[in-house]
Amino acid sequence: MKFIYVDESGARDQGDIFVMCGLMLDAYKLRKKTDDFDKKLEAIFAQHPGARGDLKTKRFINGAGAWNQVPAQERKDFLRDICQLAVANGGKVFGIAFSFNLFDTAIAAGHGHPFANSYWIAGAMLVSSVVQKKMQSVANSKGLTVFIMDDNKHEMANFSEGLYRSHEWYDGLYQCRGKKRGKSVWLERKPKDRFDQIINTAFAIKSDHSSLVQVADALSWVYRRHLELKAQNEGYAGEQAYYQELVDIIEPQREKLGQCPKMPCVKFYQAACHEEWAI
Repeated sequence: MKFIYVDESGARDQGDIFVMCGLMLDAYKLRKKTDDFDKKLEAIFAQHPGARGDLKTKRFINGAGAWNQVPAQERKDFLRDICQLAVANGGKVFGIAFSFNLFDTAIAAGHGHPFANSYWIAGAMLVSSVVQKKMQSVANSKGLTVFIMDDNKHEMANFSEGLYRSHEWYDGLYQCRGKKRGKSVWLERKPKDRFDQIINTAFAIKSDHSSLVQVADALSWVYRRHLELKAQNEGYAGEQAYYQELVDIIEPQREKLGQCPKMPCVKFYQAACHEEWAI
């Protein structure tokens, strides 16, 4: 059994970049990993003069509010430790980074997407599809991926419906190769095997109730800030190098789509993702 914890960073009123990331763990490693993260979060919150709550990585690392009473180097070291622990001992990262400008252009290009203009649904379905693609070839994996997200009351019901209905538009993201008349072809998916019960549904949880959702928030922020610094000036000397270091830690464990048929869904995501993001 696998568990994937997912959160996002960014919105249209915050800039051009939206990132959604998930951290996947084996069930037998979950208890130990959760305990490790819980201890790290408790230790850093012990230095915060206010009440313990959600980490909110952007506010934390930038020293917003009472976090400015924690030395900047300690905050930087903490975020580095979180990234290292996330991918240690088999942790895998799944994610997508959209440029809102490119997303809107891809929407206008008419790729037949079933999620209207919701970048949140588009991101969640892409993460789900990469999980499906990577897990469908693993023995005894069917029905055994638990998908847990930071609660989004507006979109969560639509996302769960999207997984349950399994719209055929997404097929190209996780089609398998097979043989027909001796030739290698992309095999068509059928209603009964779309998502193939690898993800039955998604579960919502408040982020302050789960250290692992807060870790997913941290990973999302790291990628978002790394991409923002491609077009923005540093907030302090060495900021770009710092986020490059963090990305270098987690990127080798990020799962990607790999080979896919040239279908509208694939073309949409290739067009909508940030130009520096390898899908």
